[in-house]
Amino acid sequence: MATSAVCSTTVLAQGVPVDTTSTTVPVDTTGTTTTTTTTVPQVSTTVVKPKPKVLKGKDVKVVYKVKTTDPVVFITIDDGSTVTPSLAKYLDRNKIPVTTFAVSVMLWKHREWFRDRKYMTFENHTWNHAHMTLVSAAQRKHEVCGASQVARNVAKESPMYFRPPGGSFNSKVINTVAKCGMKYLVMWNVEADGGVVRMAGRGKLGPGDIILMHYLPSLERSLVHLMEQIKRNGLKPALLRDYLT
Repeated sequence: MATSAVCSTTVLAQGVPVDTTSTTVPVDTTGTTTTTTTTVPQVSTTVVKPKPKVLKGKDVKVVYKVKTTDPVVFITIDDGSTVTPSLAKYLDRNKIPVTTFAVSVMLWKHREWFRDRKYMTFENHTWNHAHMTLVSAAQRKHEVCGASQVARNVAKESPMYFRPPGGSFNSKVINTVAKCGMKYLVMWNVEADGGVVRMAGRGKLGPGDIILMHYLPSLERSLVHLMEQIKRNGLKPALLRDYLT
């Protein structure tokens, strides 16, 4: 039997080097060749996912106005007691982006109406409009975490922002907001109910303004008036989720 030298070849399998030391393979002179087999070790492909960050009160930002130079303002509408087909047509026809802070009982009651709005997101305004600085810790958690669950059931996504009823909050409320998974407590710096736009010490709207409205019978009329002023001031409405992430 004669011998023949086999050249060294480098083989990589999923990043694992294979020993390429030259070997001498016996060759059968009758025409039958003996071959060698190299076993490649298996590499684990399991991806270890990092644990989600647990928010704390210090992680929650209180926002009255968005810091931006873009010519945009943010229409936010609270509560949800009055919704109508006429209002739906107006919002849809004009493609007005709205950040809704409906209380859970109203969001669920009118869930089909809200689900049909294409230019709207749904945030947290408590379960039933409780005064958040006066309730117990257990009720506070129910009002916030419970409201987030209802929003998930309606919109299939979690709220990103919390707005306290009446704008009333303290450190305990902020800590609860964090425990319920939200890092923004959103207030406002402009009010626009009843067809009147109220801005403290200013004559016109500016970039980043957060406008407070409510689902009242007069909402459609108020929106018409507000949209006229937004255009006059060279601005346009936008969603908070496009700027606060």
